[in-house]
Amino acid sequence: MAVFEKKIVRKVYLDDTQTLTCFFENAQNIQGHTEYIIRVQRGPLPEKTWHIYKRYNDFVSLHNVLQGSGINLPLPPKKLIGNMEREFVAERQTGLQNYLNLVLMNPILASSLPVRRFLDPDNYSTPFQELALQHVSMALRSEVNYEVVKPVPEIGWRIRKHYFLVKCRNSPKEEMLLSWVEHGPDKYLEDRDLQAVFKSISNLQHPYIQNYEFLSCNEVGGFVVHGLNNAGSLRDLLCTAKPKLQFIKKYGNPKQYKPLSAGEISSFGRQILEVLRFLSEKGLPY
Repeated sequence: MAVFEKKIVRKVYLDDTQTLTCFFENAQNIQGHTEYIIRVQRGPLPEKTWHIYKRYNDFVSLHNVLQGSGINLPLPPKKLIGNMEREFVAERQTGLQNYLNLVLMNPILASSLPVRRFLDPDNYSTPFQELALQHVSMALRSEVNYEVVKPVPEIGWRIRKHYFLVKCRNSPKEEMLLSWVEHGPDKYLEDRDLQAVFKSISNLQHPYIQNYEFLSCNEVGGFVVHGLNNAGSLRDLLCTAKPKLQFIKKYGNPKQYKPLSAGEISSFGRQILEVLRFLSEKGLPY
């Protein structure tokens, strides 16, 4: 018996872009509270299913978080008297099923961490932001020029991509943004080869590609440091959004849109096409 045999724990990677669907199977009375049994499935394969058990207050907590998106969601109202009656429980179950269906039909909400954590707590209860800060701090430990100032949480849609404000000791007044992402399920290159790829990318120069101040990777993930554009992305411009706001607040239901003029469409379109041609000529996929 191998008592002292070392157990090798391999990290399991999930594809966060796979859709989640859910179906209410039943409801049960647990210590005077109604608990709903929900079957959740990831992707198209029926064997990738599991069950979660939720009370109405769990939906209220989720709803309070999603209200920041500005999207109108029909959460069934609260009821204090008669909420254990069979007819009411069945009616509320139908309403909650409709609520989750609408949430999962919206790509912004469906890909958000609160929704993923609600439906798949085993895989999404990890403190992603705190772990990312630890990895970034370790990666920058040998880089004396850069220092993490503070995190900028959830400004993008990717759950495992995290952003931090950093400052460079050579230009401390300039605000810079570091983006960190851990390796996903499609990582096949060895760390040494990936370092070479990062070095090659750092040498790319084009007038319509933002310059990178610093980029690197390790066995956990990779990061990029570049100047912070206070105007934000093209999507921020269209949605008149502040770039540092959370993703669901910026793009869930913008209060107003700013259409591009014909000149701006022509200019931005040309820049994008020229960059794509440049990448194609360099043999880089996009």
